[in-house]
Amino acid sequence: MDTARPAPQPVFAFGRNWQRFVRAGVDQARIDAAVASLRRLLVTDDLRGRTFLDVGCGSGLFSLAALALGAERIIAFDPDPLSVAAASALRAEVGTPPHWEITAGSIVDAAFVGTLDPADVVYAWGVLHHTGDLWGAIDRAAALVRPGGLLAIAIYNEVDGILGSSRQWWYLKRLYNRAPTAARWLLEGVMMAQRGMRDVAVLRDPRRRWSERPRGMRYHHDVRDWLGGFPYEYATPGAVFAHVHRRGFELRYLNTGVGHCCNEFTFRRSV
Repeated sequence: MDTARPAPQPVFAFGRNWQRFVRAGVDQARIDAAVASLRRLLVTDDLRGRTFLDVGCGSGLFSLAALALGAERIIAFDPDPLSVAAASALRAEVGTPPHWEITAGSIVDAAFVGTLDPADVVYAWGVLHHTGDLWGAIDRAAALVRPGGLLAIAIYNEVDGILGSSRQWWYLKRLYNRAPTAARWLLEGVMMAQRGMRDVAVLRDPRRRWSERPRGMRYHHDVRDWLGGFPYEYATPGAVFAHVHRRGFELRYLNTGVGHCCNEFTFRRSV
């Protein structure tokens, strides 16, 4: 009998990438971009009196955005110790606010999740599809929302087709994570060159990608995160809506991306 177990799948070093991002500098323009993104997603300019749970906090940039919007208490956590270190460094840069807590933990760890109090806003942008248990992670995040509170998530869109399907990207991401450093750099360069050629084709200056700050991010770190993000799952907007709606939530905001981009959702939990 063959009892060999399948080889474990690679896991991308998100924390290392976030540490590089924070070390490169988080200026006020990036913070402002993150705040604008959070306002749009939550459909509010004010988090005063509310608790904000940052699931998979990464660099801590959106905990900082919640702080800027006046959140009464911020609880940020990430399973990667390097992400916790990156977020802690960013927190230290703004004076280590006592109502902003950062800890190590995973949304798919039932024991850890059981230690958390329900929050007014549960935020998990581009996180739950990297846990290896997308639907279970959504359920645990949803369970942490107080009645009347908000669940804000972003999930990779599912794409079918002969070329460029989500499944093909799954294999590419796995290849990237298994590749040596030089090959990773090559893949990053190819992806940026491809995007640059696409910009030129539509008469857009490709250099703008290096100066733009979508959600406060930095272009090269974003490319590395996209290529490396593994485990990798995806879903159609309809599948995500139906799954969360059945759990007593109503849709408050939806922004569907193009191609493999993330679909953004904000749900309100029924009272």
